[in-house]
Amino acid sequence: MHKNNFDFLRFLLAFIVILHHIIDLSHYQGFQTINPFFNAYFSVTGFFVISGFLITGSYIKTQNTRKYFTKRAKRLLPAYIVTIILSAVLLSFASVLDLGAYFTNSNLYTYFVSNMVFLNFTQPCLPGVFLNNAICSVNGALWTIKVEVSFYLFLPLIIILANKIDRKYLSFIFIYIFSILYKFILNYLSIKYSNHASAFDTLSHQLPGFLTFFVSGIALYYYFDLFIKWKNTLIIFAIPIFAIEYYLQTEYLLPLALSVIILYIAYGFKSLNNWGKYGDFSYGIYIYHFPLIQLAISLGFFNIYNPWVVSLVLIMIVLILSVISWNVLEKKFLKRN
Repeated sequence: MHKNNFDFLRFLLAFIVILHHIIDLSHYQGFQTINPFFNAYFSVTGFFVISGFLITGSYIKTQNTRKYFTKRAKRLLPAYIVTIILSAVLLSFASVLDLGAYFTNSNLYTYFVSNMVFLNFTQPCLPGVFLNNAICSVNGALWTIKVEVSFYLFLPLIIILANKIDRKYLSFIFIYIFSILYKFILNYLSIKYSNHASAFDTLSHQLPGFLTFFVSGIALYYYFDLFIKWKNTLIIFAIPIFAIEYYLQTEYLLPLALSVIILYIAYGFKSLNNWGKYGDFSYGIYIYHFPLIQLAISLGFFNIYNPWVVSLVLIMIVLILSVISWNVLEKKFLKRN
């Protein structure tokens, strides 16, 4: 399991998310021709599959719940806290309010607290910031961190459940079916009670709705040897299943198919094994890009300058910030005992 392409996959998935948000938030019509090729939803769910696989291995190898949570916190929290603080402070200059009104506005502190406890959806906006953008959300990408944290918390319980029975796959199937039913019921309620559709949509984007992806990653970790043995056969079935369900917009076997595709890429192309030798920049790319795109839109850059050039500059800035974040912040916390 040591040599793999997960660093490449995470970088690719994070890069797709940037491109999707540039296309989606800027509303520049010239980008629409490439829009179908950059689906942030499947990038996010791809991250969940990778987490299911890798974090399961981390937990099993750690054999110590306290150390497991410490490792997860050191990887997730430093850059996350920094982006919340920097957004709250630096975007004061992008607010329509003066500095005094901005820093005495209760919504600033509600934003800070709600985001620090991963309840981003309760206060996604800062006072007077990005009011003329399509949405005022400061960092719409952070909703997935809450799901990721929830997964970290529930993983030990899932492993305990799996270890209590000889046929571990039965526990994974149970969780998988539960997740499908959860989303099915919420979708039904959303249609029946359309006035509250947004609330049901918010609920569908919580941990239970994504357990199909997480548990598929967990299952592939437990049955990794079987996967390696049959991966060339499994990929033949996985690709058409993924394509059909993607077209039909259903998620019955799609999470499992996506998991097979991701693991096949992770262990199928040896030339990509050394992708992350300079560092893991994917997390920084993911959490820093959204506010920068929003700021560029707020300043009218996509209208004043060539949108393609603006996009390229934004991508370069995000990459630079991610490299700095990894070397100055993230890596140092990971090395602490």
